[in-house]
Amino acid sequence: MVKPANHNSISALVIFSVLLLLPTTGFAFHILQDLIVNYSDFSNVRSIAVGYDYVYFGTTGGLIRYHIAEGEWDLPLTGIDGLEGLDIYEVQVSSDDEYIWARTEFGIYEYRGISDYWLPVNEIPPSTNTISRHVAPDPLYFPPEGYNYMSDGYLIDFEGRRFPVTDVVDDGWGNFWIGIGGLGAAKARTANYHLELIPYGLRQEGVTTMFLDDGKLWLCGDPEDAVRPGLTEFDWRENRFDYAELQTGNVAVTNQVYDMYINGSDVFLATDYGVEIIDKNSRTVRDHFYRSSGLPDEVIYTVAVNGDTVFVGTEYGLGLLKRYRDSVDLRVETYLPSLAVYCLEQTDDALWIGTSRGVYRLDYETSKLGRLNVPEVSGMGDVYDIEQAGDRIWIASEDNLVSIDLETAEVTEYPEVIGYGGATAVAVADTLVAVAVAQGMLLVNIGQKPGRYLYTVNDGLLSETISDLIFDGDYLWIGSDCGLTRFWYKNPRLPQ
Repeated sequence: MVKPANHNSISALVIFSVLLLLPTTGFAFHILQDLIVNYSDFSNVRSIAVGYDYVYFGTTGGLIRYHIAEGEWDLPLTGIDGLEGLDIYEVQVSSDDEYIWARTEFGIYEYRGISDYWLPVNEIPPSTNTISRHVAPDPLYFPPEGYNYMSDGYLIDFEGRRFPVTDVVDDGWGNFWIGIGGLGAAKARTANYHLELIPYGLRQEGVTTMFLDDGKLWLCGDPEDAVRPGLTEFDWRENRFDYAELQTGNVAVTNQVYDMYINGSDVFLATDYGVEIIDKNSRTVRDHFYRSSGLPDEVIYTVAVNGDTVFVGTEYGLGLLKRYRDSVDLRVETYLPSLAVYCLEQTDDALWIGTSRGVYRLDYETSKLGRLNVPEVSGMGDVYDIEQAGDRIWIASEDNLVSIDLETAEVTEYPEVIGYGGATAVAVADTLVAVAVAQGMLLVNIGQKPGRYLYTVNDGLLSETISDLIFDGDYLWIGSDCGLTRFWYKNPRLPQ
């Protein structure tokens, strides 16, 4: 690997000018089948309908479905062509699950399973299910652990928060299906009235940061509008969600989380009130470092860990915290105090640092800090993301996208991102480069058939304000201010 001081070894820039630019809506006139699945906060249930195989929950974040016989969630009915609006006021289903009707703020829509799309219709037909019926909340439900049930139809937790029962359906087969505002879906047997929560979805509507740990996605978002903010753990292969239920006063309840890093059983959170360390197994707070602990600032933009050293990026430089598990000693050093540090990326031998004035590199072995003085990078303004992929480092900034070969030091520029408003995040899988830009998600093919394609809300994305990108499996995971999107980038109908 060539260190930043070896200026002469950097080759001339290569302008990626042969890419094909397609319209904003991509290449199709409608959303491709199975291209998009969107996940959001599904905890506010407005309406429930029971079919033959599934129970459908209409929520403020979309339509979700629970398989009755298998006792597990199926993929949500989101990102499908034709449905306008995610806030589902009312849901109805045919007795064979082939037709679903949903009413949103934009109108009434009918879903046909055989064709997998929604069409606008004039009305929701009467239910053909003669067995199930909507009933009033019973005054005698037995609450789940951690809650009290009030006879007027509310669950109350130990912090005094009230969660109203919003809809109840008796399916005629011995089950109550229950919607609870702020807690999501629940069920109870008509034989015993014991409430069981079956939550699904994100803790917060938006996603500010993601981290892939042992095949599971960890996510966090803005706590401001969340009823029960916290960390979300998503095992997408099993389609299961779990959560870090933190106590009031801890970071996920009161503070904005900007970045996350998982090291073993420790979850490090970069917040606007220092660095919080959560035990991944117990979901409890293990430690908390503030400006009074020696950090350059209270607001932490980014965090990374190497051994006993915690790296934190702030408005006033990079802080290095030396933690010793067998000692109470804590030593803090500050680098680059005149620069804001927005992102960190670790390679085998160095820490790459994205700042308000280009990129710096801290060599682990020599502890030397140097600026990356190649022309394509040194002239950058704010650097928002750095990503290692194979033998290349990718650098996303407000005015450019650059990749550097770590072996040859060859530099390749993609300055066309400035036409889309600059790059704020980047992820790479083989010959595909996903870039978060102001207009949405730019997918760049750097293989034998180069091309670039812009995806927006017209293609099914929840939002064009994208915070983070991660490739895993056959999917690109897109975090935005409106939730999480699963993008099937290997869809055979996409240009390859």
